[in-house]
Amino acid sequence: MDSLAVVYRMQGKYAPAELLYGQTLRLERRVLGPEKFGTLESMGGLGLTDYLQGKYGQAEELLSQTLAGRRHTLGPENPDTLDTMSDLGLVNHAQGKFAASEALAREAFEGDRKTRPDDWRRFFAESLLGASLAGQKKYDEAEPLLIAGYQGMDAGKGKIAVPDRYRPDRAGEWIVQLYQAWGKPGKAAEWQQRLKQSKIAGAPK
Repeated sequence: MDSLAVVYRMQGKYAPAELLYGQTLRLERRVLGPEKFGTLESMGGLGLTDYLQGKYGQAEELLSQTLAGRRHTLGPENPDTLDTMSDLGLVNHAQGKFAASEALAREAFEGDRKTRPDDWRRFFAESLLGASLAGQKKYDEAEPLLIAGYQGMDAGKGKIAVPDRYRPDRAGEWIVQLYQAWGKPGKAAEWQQRLKQSKIAGAPK
């Protein structure tokens, strides 16, 4: 059931994915318990599905519970825990809770730098940290993080699974938004053109 929900999410069929994740999660909580791996996996998947539908309040609640469970059962530097930190930070960022997203992104970024320094998830956490700082008008601090994070993801985009391929695009959008908010329209236009060319180059032949 969980695997089928993942497939629906990969296809962008968020409503059936949400329904099936919810059914799976209720069963797993009852049969397996609240902190078993499968239960937390479904909870995190449901949280991401809600995020992708713009249901940020529901996503925040689910991912907060997932993070608490993974911290307790797996520890703070386990890859699954770090992924959930980034996901919860992403939801907070979408709601304009930039200080909260900064704290989560910073912890995920520092953990990723130690445990998987070349993984695309490390670069996403770096981008999210930059976007969180930009949201607080800390543009000088945000700029190098956003650019390095985007470039790292772009270089390894072939290793990014289908459900996560929106993330490099989002990181690129954050760079454009940084320069627009910073009053640098030339830089914003330059990056818009660069991102457009990157999408054309990466389109199926």
